[in-house]
Formats: sequence, structure tokens, C-alpha cells
Amino acid sequence: MAVATSSGDGEPNEPHRDILRSYQQEMLESSLERNTIVVLIWLLANSVELSNQHFQTLSLHLSAYRIISLTGADGVDNWSDQRRWDAVLLNVRVVIGTPAVLKDALTHSFVHMSKLCLVVFDEAHHCIKNDPMNAIMKNFYHPAKSRAEHVPHILGLTASPAINPKAGSLQQLEANLDATVITPRRSLDELMKFVYPPHIAMIQYAASDELGYPGADGVCSALENAALHYDFSRDPYVLQLRRYDDDKARRDMQKVLEKQKTHCSEELRVLNRRAATMYAQLGVTAAREFILTCIERFEASTVQIMVMPDTSMHEQQHLLTILQKIRSNAATLCAGAVACLSSKAERLVSLLYEQAAQVAGAGRAIIFVRERATVVGLADILCRSSKLKCLYQVGAFVGTSSFDGRSSIADLAELRKQAEDLRHFREGNKNLIIATSVLEEGIDVRECNLVINFDAPDTLIGFLQRRGRARKEGSKYYVLVEEGNDKIDPSKWRSQEEQMKQEYSDEQRERQLAESLDEKAINTRVYRIPSTSALLTLHDAKAHLHHFCSVSTFQASNYIDTRPDYHATSTVDPSGEKSWTARVTLPSFVDPSLRSASSRGPWRSETAAIKDAAFEAYIALHKAGLLNDRLLPLVKAPVADAGGHVDQPSIIEVAARLDSWVVLAKAVEAQRTQWHAAEVSITSCDGQSFVITMLLPVPLTAVQCFMLYWNEATSYTATIAATKLLNVEPEQRAELRQHTHAMLQMLHSSRMAQDKNDFPFLLYMPTHIQVVCVPALKRFICWNEDNIDPALVYVADRPGKPYILQRLATGSFGELDLVVTAFAKRKDFLHPVAERLCINTAYTSEEVFPAKDCTVHTTPFEYCLFAAFIPSFLHRIDTRLLAEDLRSGLLRDLHIGDVDLVSEAITAPSAGEARDYNRLEFLGDSILKFCASLQVTSQHLTWPERFLTLEKFRLVRNCTLCQGALKLGLDRYILTKSFTGAKWRPPYVSSLLAIDLPEKRSKSSKTVADVAEALIGAAFVDGGIEKAYQSIQIILSDEVWHDLGNSIDTLTPASVEPGHDHALAQLEDMIGHRFTNKTLLLEAITHASLPFQRTGMSYERLEFLGDAVLDLIIVPKLYAHERKLKHYEMHNLHEALVNGVFLGYCCMQYSAVQQYNQIVKTQSGKYDVQESARLLHLHDFVRASGHLLHAKQASLEVFDRLRVPIADAFAEGKEYPWPDLVAMAPMKFFSDLVESTLGAVFIDCHGNLQACETFLERLGVLPIMRQMLEGRMETISPKEKVGILAGNDSVVYSHSMQDTDGRRSFVCEVMVGEVMVARRENCGSKSEAEVRAAAEAVKILSSRKSSRNKREFVEGGAGEMEVEDGAVDIVPAMQY
Repeated sequence: MAVATSSGDGEPNEPHRDILRSYQQEMLESSLERNTIVVLIWLLANSVELSNQHFQTLSLHLSAYRIISLTGADGVDNWSDQRRWDAVLLNVRVVIGTPAVLKDALTHSFVHMSKLCLVVFDEAHHCIKNDPMNAIMKNFYHPAKSRAEHVPHILGLTASPAINPKAGSLQQLEANLDATVITPRRSLDELMKFVYPPHIAMIQYAASDELGYPGADGVCSALENAALHYDFSRDPYVLQLRRYDDDKARRDMQKVLEKQKTHCSEELRVLNRRAATMYAQLGVTAAREFILTCIERFEASTVQIMVMPDTSMHEQQHLLTILQKIRSNAATLCAGAVACLSSKAERLVSLLYEQAAQVAGAGRAIIFVRERATVVGLADILCRSSKLKCLYQVGAFVGTSSFDGRSSIADLAELRKQAEDLRHFREGNKNLIIATSVLEEGIDVRECNLVINFDAPDTLIGFLQRRGRARKEGSKYYVLVEEGNDKIDPSKWRSQEEQMKQEYSDEQRERQLAESLDEKAINTRVYRIPSTSALLTLHDAKAHLHHFCSVSTFQASNYIDTRPDYHATSTVDPSGEKSWTARVTLPSFVDPSLRSASSRGPWRSETAAIKDAAFEAYIALHKAGLLNDRLLPLVKAPVADAGGHVDQPSIIEVAARLDSWVVLAKAVEAQRTQWHAAEVSITSCDGQSFVITMLLPVPLTAVQCFMLYWNEATSYTATIAATKLLNVEPEQRAELRQHTHAMLQMLHSSRMAQDKNDFPFLLYMPTHIQVVCVPALKRFICWNEDNIDPALVYVADRPGKPYILQRLATGSFGELDLVVTAFAKRKDFLHPVAERLCINTAYTSEEVFPAKDCTVHTTPFEYCLFAAFIPSFLHRIDTRLLAEDLRSGLLRDLHIGDVDLVSEAITAPSAGEARDYNRLEFLGDSILKFCASLQVTSQHLTWPERFLTLEKFRLVRNCTLCQGALKLGLDRYILTKSFTGAKWRPPYVSSLLAIDLPEKRSKSSKTVADVAEALIGAAFVDGGIEKAYQSIQIILSDEVWHDLGNSIDTLTPASVEPGHDHALAQLEDMIGHRFTNKTLLLEAITHASLPFQRTGMSYERLEFLGDAVLDLIIVPKLYAHERKLKHYEMHNLHEALVNGVFLGYCCMQYSAVQQYNQIVKTQSGKYDVQESARLLHLHDFVRASGHLLHAKQASLEVFDRLRVPIADAFAEGKEYPWPDLVAMAPMKFFSDLVESTLGAVFIDCHGNLQACETFLERLGVLPIMRQMLEGRMETISPKEKVGILAGNDSVVYSHSMQDTDGRRSFVCEVMVGEVMVARRENCGSKSEAEVRAAAEAVKILSSRKSSRNKREFVEGGAGEMEVEDGAVDIVPAMQY
């Protein structure tokens, strides 16, 4: 147990940050030596105002937990049964209230000491005598402890541990609280840095020469006379007693006569007493105005019975009659009376005018007075002062001692207004507040730099507390003292401060001597690395350790203190010799096993002990592998090329592509009789098919389907079936070679060697098919113009140029003519024909030749058509054999079932195939990222996030992938050249075996890496994550890859329960997963800024893994979508779904309803339990520093402003709301929280993605993804659109700032070329200005482009349409 005390006068003059400094942390550590399961924490604050302040602060810091405030203002006096108390405390974790509430609850046994785990006494110096704080300890805590029952921890907080300077008072406070008073010792240096003692001065004012109260004023005199000469015989209460005339009435009458006191008389006396105080303090005018205001307010309230609800109507009327009579003297001033201020008030006005510069800007001032009435009167004077009203915005605060049943005529305080004044003072809307002693203790206004004691403090505690309100550097503290008054002497209050300074000076000298004695030992301690000669000494260990912490995380920010924390402890041996040991604790992103280290032995000085602790910590980091042998962190400088081309040239020499036909030629050369027959079919658009048999020396294991494009309007579906084993004898092989030669000869004779027919493939033609040409006149001896099949035609004077017979015609002299169109010259029918090619009349115009000049192939036209398609068929067989060879060779252990996936994965976009590796590469990239993230996280359990990120980057970068692919030999299988058929020649075995193939070719290293990732993607599609992981092991065989299941098990913490897991049940409900290992969930919501994180980890490692898990869920769903999204479409959608602002939006948007009970006052005046509800958000559970939580509130305010338009945009599903999301700019921790939770769920459910998807479904990520896909939402960012619309013109964003009514805003102009296209003002950030300006530019540029296209269509479209109308389908459907 401990009472934490502070020797300082206030907080540092810094921006509002709730990060504890070392001296604050030192005090808390001493009070938290034991851990406990949190059942209920009760924080006691000495006033309602302080309770409210604590409630607001803790509600911000612990928003996920039920925190309630219980004070007298809540009517707890009327909670008379256990049911109400049980209902209101249900699921409550923290209660904040005044001590009297807890004392009464314990007294009536509604609350028991055994149910409390921690009681915090704020302003603990009050725990003496009969104070409710001390009653709690004396009547309940100490008796329970003496009976060996459970008692809560006690934490006392005070800046003034001694309530008075008498000897023994400190020890009495310790005994009362069962605690030990501690004050920072080891952190005294830092404490003194942040202590800014204010300048203290005595301000004298002249003694008043006015007449004593009531003076010459008629109102004051009338009130004095009414109070002193009150006529009891006319008092309503006395008259009532006389009417009853019984024993009780006679006894009560006797009491009135003895004490001369009734309710009415007492009200007049109190009013008179306070008026006398006002007269003395502020002058006759203030006293007079005070009396008249009280009368006016009482008069206005008599009908509503608001001011004195416990007074009978008779008493009210009696008082009103007296007061109205007093007011009738308002016009009467006795001789010598003048309207004026007291000399004390005048001196205060002068002082405030002199000190106006002190509070200019962000400064604040507090004036302390003794009486409540003085507060109201003084506030009125200062507000009316012509000298001050332009300099100060004045508020007043007297606390809340008034409530129903105890109001007085003389109390002018308005609870609502004073609460508003205090809030405005905190927020800076008011810079001066006048208050009683209620503001002495604990009220936190950090900007206060001027304190004026209109009434001097009565005690040492009052002096210290008031001085503690002057927090800022350069503050001033004034005490108004009447001339000649020697009773007030601040020197006695400062004596203790001087004693502390003297003690500190003595300790300084002791410390310097001890450090000199340790110097020799320090110089002898070194740690040397033999392999590099790197050296660590005690002198540089602290600097090295600080550097390690600063570079080990990407989370370093204003919210996270990355500095090591040192804790030194001194001991004194029996001889009186002092020695020191120290312990260092590293930030929470460092693994707990390495987070702390202790000095190896005792030292004479604190400094040496701390250096030793840092030395031991750094050695431990090296031994754990977090430092290299040069004793530097495993952190490399960021690479310049974001594409990942590290130490890898963009163009490299790789192996030449494996030629499948050379492989086939070698198989034919082996003279094997076993061939493999495949049926090759061509199907027209109307369903007519033609089939021919092709034989190959190697098998094709799967069916291959593809399109053949004759022209822009006509296409065919081609199918190459899987082969069947066929035994072919030599003589049969010779016949098939003749068939093959004949078919090729029809259209490819100019490219054939006439003396060769050793083809590596064979074609089978039925025996009745003759491949011969006959004269057209012989072919068409009897002809019918209306029934002519297409045929291949040659013209005598145009050798080598084939034509297609369209129809027969009769010439002008009755001779037979052939109407033909030119046969396509192309050899490539695998690629669609561009539309504008049909404009070329060479392939559309009909020509007429005399039949006598023509020869016609007798071969059915479908065979001719097949002959034209042979180069395309052979190319597809070549690529299929390449994929088959890779699948059955290098990748045989993967057992990939779909060879089309392998073929797609090895095909670069430059190959111009129908499907290339882009889609699979995008998929494989996310799979590789996940597997690499999982591996580095599980293999390096002590590495912080930044180390993991760099190691993952090394694994997935193009350099690593390229090297792995080259080592495996994947480069021999990459298809990069597009098939055009321009240089195609029929393959011959003899030529293929004689060819001198190149050994190398130049390719981009990125292409090689892309193929590796595409093969990983292919493996995933074929067999899921296990097969993909196996493919990664094959491609990156030099790396260490552990079993997937074991890797996940390795990441599961050994500890199952975090200590207070029941508090996380609501969070588990929101996530949709009940954690087996609660430690994971606790880690997932712990930010690195959280103070006192000694054992558990912050969420960085889980967030690192969760980022990869998110990709593992999103990308496969995009890949598998029925629309077969292009890779760039997947990329745009992926970026829209996983970016930080979108995830932050989802985190802030998602909420669940939490039910709770509260006590409400019914219309009948009774108190009853009422069920209520509040929205609970994922971010409410984050465990972080107060500074971060304050910044979180600012983000949530922006979110509240933009949430509706963003939600509407997603619901509409047309355009992604980039501008509003960028403007929202949520703090990074919102998206981190999503990813860390995802990582925790993944580990806890041993890799079950269904549980992870459940979380994303609840969060809204997956529903929005479906809306994007179903609505075909446009997800390209405005800036990217501007770049596209700008074409070749440059795009420049110019920025500026403007100041509007003191608010800074950003302006952005978009320049396209030399023209300003758009401008956007009044934006909250540079990024918002850019994206909003870009969105405006998109609208303008799109409108201009639309107008230009319409104009071009009108001017030139008709002519093109005429040409297109002349196009003719030149190939009829196949007929049989």
C-alpha cells in the first residue's frame, strides 16, 4: 500500500499529454507491487467538481468499461434497498464519487469491503479525524483487516501529505491509510525540470476609512436592524406553536425563546452576516447590490417555491414582507455615504489591469476568496469594470454545497451557470475565474499562470494547494494583505521548500562523490565481438540502447515514448555504506523476455548502476539475435526503389526458353513406335464442327480449348483433346507424314522444304480425301450457281496466292467465271482482329476470274481451313507442352491438377495470349506476403515489428524471388514473345536437331519474379494455402520454412488467462469469437503508448500478421469473383478495401449495444432502477496513453461529421468516397486495431479463416466489398483519374494555406499542362485539399473529353460508317 506524494507545485508547462514521467511512474510502481484481479475500483474525490473531472478523464481513457459517478447530487441518500445498489453496480468496473457516498454505502451494508479491489483516495491528506475518508478506513478497512478478511489495495494521492506542520502528523496519515508515504527520489532530477515555482509577492492595500457596517447605507442599515431586532412574536412558526398549546408546542416554544432562533430569523441573520462580509471586502455598493439582488430573487421565487422549498407559505410571506420593507430604504443614503469600492477591491482591479499581459493568449487566472457571497459580488464588480471588461472574461465558481432542502436567501450561486463557467475556463473561453477553496484541490487547469489570493489562505495546506494551481512556467502568485497586518507571512510556508532544496543539494554532492569512486570499475567493463572487434562499454551502453528502441518500431510518434525506463534502488548496509542497483525496462514493443535487465552488481552511485543495467540489456539483445556482430540493430536503411529492385539489375541474362519442338524432335529421333493421338476440333459459331486427328510423340494430359479469329466478325472454338496412346508402325508413320505434307502444302508451300517430311507431329486424313488441284472447268462441268460449296482457288497469273470461292457466275460472253475473295495471309489466328482491319478492301472485296484461268482444290474446304490454322494449333501445343514439362518436372511435387493454371502463370503479358500471369501474380503476391509474414513472426518470436517488416520485405522482394526462380530453373519456361506467325515455318526433326539454340536471353528481373508469384497463385487456386506454401518452399528453397500448423502454434502465448479476462467478454461478443487464449486479445488492444506495460506485448506484431491475414481473405475473394476481374480492377478494389482510412472508418462505424442500469428519480419523487443502453465501439477497448485517447476524440468528432455521406456513398455503390475518407483522416491506430484483432483471432483459432471472416463481416468490410462488386463501384482515386484524363500533359498540385477567423485551412490548385483546371479551399489538411481538388478536376476534364468525343463523332463518324457498311462476311459456315 502506498500514499503517493509529489514534492512539486504543479504539472509541467507542456501540451496536454497524459504520459507519466519517470518520477510519476516511480510513485505508482511503489503502490502496485502486488497484482490483483479487478473486481471494483472506487475512486474518492473530495468534491463533486473533482469527481466530475475524474469521471470525464477516466471515461475517455477506459471507454470500453462501465464507469459511473456517485455523489450526493445523484440522490444516493434515497437508495434505500439493496436491489437498487445491485442494479446500478452491475457490470461496473470503476466508481467515482465523494467519500460520504461510500461511507454511507458501507454503513448500511449496501457495499462491502470484500467486493473492492482498490480504493483510491484523491487529496488523501484529508484522511484524518472525522473526515469521511478516515471513517471509511477506521470503521470498515481496519476492522476487516484485523479479522484477516480481504481488504482492498489503498492508493493515496496528495501533493500535501502533512495537513499541518506539527510533528507526527505524517505518521498519523500513514497509520490512517495503512500506507507508506513515498516521494520521488531517484527521479528527482527530472522532477525539478518540470517544477516551476511561481513568483510570490505580497500586495498591500490601504486600510478602509469607511464607517463600519452597516455604515450610511439605508438598505444595509434596515437589514441590520431587522436581523438584530427581530420580532419573534410575529414569527409564523411562533404563532403556529401558540395555536397548538400542547406539551410539545410549549417545549418547542421554550427552545425558540432560549435560542432566539427560528427559520425566518436565521435567514435574516445569514443574509445580514454575508452582507457585512461584502461590505468589508468589497464596499458599500457591493453589499447594497447583494441585498437587493437576494430580495429580488426571493420575491420572484415565492410563487414557484424554488429557492426555499422547505419553507411554508406563511414563512415565505412573512420574510417577503420584511424584505420588501428593507428594500423600501433603497433610495435612502445617510449623510456621508457614497457609492464606492473598498480599497481592497480597488487594489485587485489595479493588479488585474497590471497583470493583463500575464494571461494574454492562452493564460488563465484564478482569484481565491473565502466567502461564497464574495465570489458573486466580486464577479459582478469585475464584469462591470470599464478597465477590465475588454481584458478578462470572468466566471465564478463556489461548488455545489447547495442542493434541495438547504438553500438560503443569501445564496446567489446558480449551479448550472457555475458549471458552465468552469467548463469555459478549462476550455479557454473564459480566462479568469473567482472561486472559493473548492478549486484549491485537484481541479486541473494546466494553463493557469496567475493566482491571486483576495483572501489569504488560512493554512499551510491552503497555501500549497493554491500555489499548485499556478502550473505554467513564469507563473505569479499574489496575496492581498492589509497594510500593517503582520500575521500573514509566506516565509514560513516556504521554509519546507528550502529544506527540500538543501536536502537535494546534499544528495547532489553525495552523488558526485559516489560517481567518482565508480569510474575505475566502469572503465574496465567491456563487451567485445571477436569476429568484428565491435566494442560495447558502460559509457556508451545507454546511448546504444536508446538508439535500438527508437529504430525498432514504425509506431514511433508523439504518443509513444520509446525511451528505456531506468529504476534505481539504494540500500544501506549495517556500516552505513549506501549502494545502488538498477533495472531498465524497454518499451512494450520489445519482447517481455528481453524487456528488462538489471545491473550485474551493486555500485556506489546511481549513475553507474543505471549504466550497468543498460550494458546488460544491450548484451542480452545481441545474444538474442536482435543485434548484428557489429552491435547494431538489424535494421537497414530504406531502399530507394519502392519496386524492390535491391542489388538486382532490372534487365538480366536468363536461360533461353525451352523449345518444346526440340524435345519432340528428340523423341521422334529415338525411333519409338508409340505415338499419342489427339482429336483436334474446330467449331463454328452456329455449332458445326470439324475434327481431325493429330499424333504427337509425347502425351497431352488435358483438354485445351481456345478461340481462333478469322476476322473481326467470325471466330471458331478450337479444342485439342487429351491424347491417347497409339502404336504406329514405321510404314504407317511414312503414310501419315505424306498426309501431313499434303495438308501443309495447300497453304504453306512457299515456307516448306519440298524434300523433307520428317515432321515431329503427324496429321491423319481419311483415305477418300484427295489433296489435289483440278482445273476449274473440269471441277464445275455441271454447275449450279445457287449451290456451290466454298473451295480453295488458285489463279494462273497469281501464283502462291490462294482465294476462296464464293460463288459461280456467267460472264458477259456466257463463259464460266469464279467470284472469289482473297484468302487471309495471316498465320496468326489466335488473336482477335482489330475492328479497323476490315476497312482494308483486300480481304473484303470480291474479285472475278475466268474459270479457264483457275484451279480448284478438291479437298473439302474445312481441311483447307484447318491447314490455315495449323501454325496456331502448333503454337498452342508448344505452350501446352512447355507447361506440361514444368508441371511434371520442376513442380512435380506440387501435383498441380490444372495445367492451364501453369500455362497461365508462365505467360507474360508481352506474349499477347488470351490469359497472362497478371491475375495469378496479384493473387500469389498476397499469398506470399501472408506466408512470409507468418514465417518471420513465428521464427523470430522476440523481434519487434520493424525487424519483422524488413525481413518479410527481404523474402518477398523481386530480388529474392528472381534469385530463387533462376536457381530452380523457372526462367527456361517463361513465355514472353507474342505469336504472330510472320516467320513461321513447318518444323522438321532434322532441322530442329541441327539448330544451334541460344543459351541466354535478356529479360526483366521483375518478369521472372512475377512468374514465381503467379505460380504461387496457381498453386493456391489448385490446392489452397497448403499447396501454395509448398510452392513457396520449392521456389525459395534457400530460406527456412517451418510447417504452417506448427508456425501458428508457436505464436500462441503460453499464458492463457490475462488476469481480468471477464472484462473482455463484451469485446469478444463484438468480434464474434470467444478466445481460448485471452492474452492474445489483450495484446491486440494494447497500444505501445500504454504506460506501465511491464509483461505483456503491445499490438504491433499482431497487427503485422493481421495485415497479411486481411489480404489472405480479401484477394482470393476478388480473384474468384464471377466477373473474372482484371488484375488492375483487383488492385483498385484491394486498395479501396485495405487502406488505413477505410479500415479506420469501419472501426469507428462498427458498434454494439451495451445494456446497463441506472437509478432515476420518478415523477413521484422516488428513485427506481431504469434500464438504459449505450453504443460500444471496437476502439473503446484500446489500451493507450491519455494523450492518444484525447487525439482519438478529435478523430471521432471528424468522423461524426462525415459518417453519413460516407455511408451513403457505400450504400449507393457507384463511386468510392475518396474525398470524404481522406478528409476524415483517422489516426493510424484505428486501422491497426482492426488488423491486430484479426491477427489475434487467426492465431487463437489456429488459422481458421472462417472466424476471421466473421469478424470482417461484422465490421462491415466484407459487406462493403460485396456492394462494390455488385454495383461495379468506381474505386480509382481522383488523383489517378486526373493523371489518366490528362494524357501526355503534366499534372501539378500547388498548395497554399489561408487563415480564416483564426482557423488555418489548406488550398490546392490543379494544373494540367499550363492551365489551372480546378481549385479547392477550406480543407483541413493538405491531403484533403489535393483529393478534393482532383475530384473537381475529374468532373471538368471528363466533361471536356465527352464534348470533344461527341464533336469528333459528328464530324467524322458518318464516313467511317459507310466503310463499315461495305464489310462482307467472307467465310460462310462450314458445310458437309
